[in-house]
Amino acid sequence: MPTEREELLEAMLVETPELRFTPRGDPDPRLVRLVEFLARQAAREFFEKESKRQGSRGS
Repeated sequence: MPTEREELLEAMLVETPELRFTPRGDPDPRLVRLVEFLARQAAREFFEKESKRQGSRGS
């Protein structure tokens, strides 16, 4: 079973149509998946850094 990252990379292959952002209407589902993936990754990194920071303060 492919990982979420592998699925995203597969969806971004050159042979597929270019991603397009449309502020109104139906956004490209691949773009939505990419944004969700990046948001989760950023949240994990932020949580990890905050946890380390809190731990180093002795709380």
